[in-house]
Amino acid sequence: MKKFFGLVGMAILGGALTLGGYKLLFNETVVVNNKAADTTGIIQTNYTPTFDTKSTAVDAASIDFTLAAERTVHSVVHVKNTSIRTQSNPFAIIFGSGNGERQFEQVGTGSGVIISADGYIVTNNHVINNATSIEITLNNKKKYAAEIIGTDKNNDIALLKIDAEVDLPYTPFANSDTIKIGEWDCKTL
Repeated sequence: MKKFFGLVGMAILGGALTLGGYKLLFNETVVVNNKAADTTGIIQTNYTPTFDTKSTAVDAASIDFTLAAERTVHSVVHVKNTSIRTQSNPFAIIFGSGNGERQFEQVGTGSGVIISADGYIVTNNHVINNATSIEITLNNKKKYAAEIIGTDKNNDIALLKIDAEVDLPYTPFANSDTIKIGEWDCKTL
């Protein structure tokens, strides 16, 4: 017991000597300057806008997405995928509690768009990747099981199909060759 207290006393004394020596030799004050120099200056220009500010309010009112939203809200769907994952635990084998693998259900969600009245839906491939089951929820809260028709991993796109008893609201494709750059046109929806 005497030996133990002697070792503890020597350790405390050694630590105190080391800390005191460090403070004597390396006791420099560190100054941190948090103010950055302002490198941006004010540059005076003679810029005059080329548009009339009075007519801008009228133009801004014409850029209204409510019509597009009203026409497409019922064709946007919620996509829920469920997949079975396997997780390995190498320590379980070492400590003898099973084979080290467990399976669990993983749920992912995303969105899609109905592109035809008979239930074809476009979504991203990463939304349904490795899914064992896919559930589609429409805007009216009806749920349908979906099947994967095709996927393209490189373009991150997938085609799904649901079987509904009625024709579904859908968003049609338009001809992009007839649209000009910057055009806000909802006539094709």
